[in-house]
Amino acid sequence: MSLDAIEPFLSLGFSESEAGPDRVVISVPLAGNRNDKGTLFGGSMYSAMLLAGWRLCGLRAELEGKTGDIYVKDSSVQFLRPILSDMKATASLTCPPGTTLRGNLAFEVEMTVLDAEGKLCGRGTASYRLLAKTG
Repeated sequence: MSLDAIEPFLSLGFSESEAGPDRVVISVPLAGNRNDKGTLFGGSMYSAMLLAGWRLCGLRAELEGKTGDIYVKDSSVQFLRPILSDMKATASLTCPPGTTLRGNLAFEVEMTVLDAEGKLCGRGTASYRLLAKTG
């Protein structure tokens, strides 16, 4: 499951700073992601958070020998302060993956966003599911 397959990852200038089954970090440049106020666009921040979570779930599924497609089930985000610099979105699991009643693998992820000075600028949670490919 490659981030390069997701067009916004490439077009917005994101890069993967760290990737492992316990933590994924995505870097986002301010350049190319500014809003009309000159700060980092909230949609870019949110996209980086969801992509970090998606990548984390894919790496964890591989570690557990599971295959299929990862989907975001639901998410919540808090924008805590404007970002005037490049940023990093970090995703980590809140608990080990579980199995749903339908037999899908379920992931609960927490995400944080830090600016270049290390200040917390955003946080969120998301639920992802790994659905087995059919047919």
